[in-house]
Amino acid sequence: MASTRAQAFRKFIRETWYMLPVSLVLALVIELLNHHTPEKLILFLTGHPWMFLFNVEIIFNTFLFAELFRRRRGTRWALGILWVVLGAVNSIVQVTRVLPFTTRDVLLIPDGLKMITVYFKWYEIAGMFVGAALLIAGIVLLVVRCRKREPFDRAVSVGVFCAVTALTLVVGKVSVEVGDIDWEKTSLVDAYQNYGFAYGFTYTFADFGISRPTEYSEELVEEIADDVIEPTAAPEPEEAEPLTPNVVFVQLESFFNVHDLVDAEYSREPIPVFRELMETCPHGQLKVPSVGGGTANTEFEVLTGMNLDYFGAGEFPYNTILQDTTCETVAFNLKELGYTATAVHNYTGTFYGRNTVYAQLGFDRFVPQEYMNGLTYNALGWAHDSVLTGETMKALTTTPGRDFVFTVTVQSHGKYPDTPVEGLDDIAVLAAPETVNATALQNYVNELSQVDAFIGALIDELEDFDEPTVLVLYGDHLPALGIETDELATGDLYQTTYVLWNNFGLDMEGGDLQAFQLSAYVLGQLNIHTGILTRFHQNFAPDCDEDDYLSFLRVLEYDMLYGDHNIYGGDSPYQPTELQLGTEPIVCESFTYDPATATISVYGQNFTTYSDILVDGERKNAVFADETRLIARANGVTEDSRVRVGQFTREGDELGRSGFGKMREISP
Repeated sequence: MASTRAQAFRKFIRETWYMLPVSLVLALVIELLNHHTPEKLILFLTGHPWMFLFNVEIIFNTFLFAELFRRRRGTRWALGILWVVLGAVNSIVQVTRVLPFTTRDVLLIPDGLKMITVYFKWYEIAGMFVGAALLIAGIVLLVVRCRKREPFDRAVSVGVFCAVTALTLVVGKVSVEVGDIDWEKTSLVDAYQNYGFAYGFTYTFADFGISRPTEYSEELVEEIADDVIEPTAAPEPEEAEPLTPNVVFVQLESFFNVHDLVDAEYSREPIPVFRELMETCPHGQLKVPSVGGGTANTEFEVLTGMNLDYFGAGEFPYNTILQDTTCETVAFNLKELGYTATAVHNYTGTFYGRNTVYAQLGFDRFVPQEYMNGLTYNALGWAHDSVLTGETMKALTTTPGRDFVFTVTVQSHGKYPDTPVEGLDDIAVLAAPETVNATALQNYVNELSQVDAFIGALIDELEDFDEPTVLVLYGDHLPALGIETDELATGDLYQTTYVLWNNFGLDMEGGDLQAFQLSAYVLGQLNIHTGILTRFHQNFAPDCDEDDYLSFLRVLEYDMLYGDHNIYGGDSPYQPTELQLGTEPIVCESFTYDPATATISVYGQNFTTYSDILVDGERKNAVFADETRLIARANGVTEDSRVRVGQFTREGDELGRSGFGKMREISP
């Protein structure tokens, strides 16, 4: 028996050894796609030879999976094709959004499909779907048509596959332990460049959430609470009374100081308002967790005070833990002081699941584009940010007390066409860095100029507003323009700029910050210290021990989201809010019906162009007359019909419904 098993093992080696050079060639192809140029590939091979060989091992490991099947040859082909396809997808994704392709992107497919027309032309989209269908059909046909192998010793195949898989896991674990691989201190972009695609992609498959820190314990959490968090709970007498102005955060899509782009010249100043604010107001560099995309992750850090480095590589908490878990945020904290928390975003309400996630984050109201009127759009289909001036002011003026308003812009979102766009030629790009397409940069800075005008209009409104208000402006990430690190004056792809402004003469301070420190820093200057993480960030002085600071922050994040809630005494005090969509609710008051024309007219309040009429649960495409009236064709409407108004996204997703209206009259 032992001799037979040994023979089977030797046969296994003879039949699989040549998959090693195949894996080597595949790894080279994939890394060329990952690094885009032969020069950068050579730098990777010479600078990280061990990681390249580890990537070869990972690919070889997947080929050993084929040894478990009778149709081994077909499975090998399928796996090889799959690796090349993944490498190609990663290359395309890097070009369009900078951040590489991860397994977490599978969760973002529904969101990605909503904006696919922005990044690709219709014929390209059709080609991708047809190509994907043909590829899948071809792989299935290839596997089925390949001849089955002769009977084999499956135990040997399973044993070798498991042994090599275990070796791969051990090698990866040891590399992390000895410091050769450090995801927490390496950006996702740099990780794929330094560690390779095969390793980076497979690592993101298993890595999600916050792993339990080795030092985590109830005693340590209590120690952090006593030594770090509690001191501000008893502030100095002169700081006892917090200032309670309105607090408005504006997260600016892909916005940064374009003068940080080395060797770029423009025919005129693209962002005059923001530049003047930088000269006259407190400001600083803001270290953000994303580049080219990932708006929701910068948003998460600013709202929660949590560091995303401790989550899984490429993870979006909006799509994972926050789907069913509440989280302490600046919104929850300010509500303790009587604030109303409103989020405003001129894009679809379902993107990143905001229509549900914002309830987990403590917002009372959420105003997506489906609840706005007066929308206009740029050439790519993004709403102009000018609408946000009125919507932000409406959020401030429709409540009796103070407000926390979190406004997220969208107009300057990519993709930035590399061909001229009509209307985006007011500012000419006279010079651009070598890796940046000058036409794409021109399209970007002209959109940015309009966003800058929105900032100026909002400040004009707030200057005349009779309530004290603090305004925080910051970019969520750099744009996806192919910018290289050495083409930035900051030398960092993960840095944007923030500015602090107020309308009541408050002296404030700036300084360089991490995104997860921003809200605590702003609230500290208002003598507001509510919230565990707010006090934690405020009480760690700038010259504190950084290792302790980050280590304690990780412990708190784990305890709050995944642990025993020791910091709260065992139970989280936060419950999802009853999130109202729209600054003011959609109201269906009454309806009339004309049987001669089969026309129903619905009357109410706060209707938008995204409003439709529902008759006995059936959607009727309505014509928007104005904010108080909708008209639609409908048959058989009676006094007993149940009529209401629903808000729908462009894709047909229903966001909300009004109450029922009553029939006022039946026209003769």
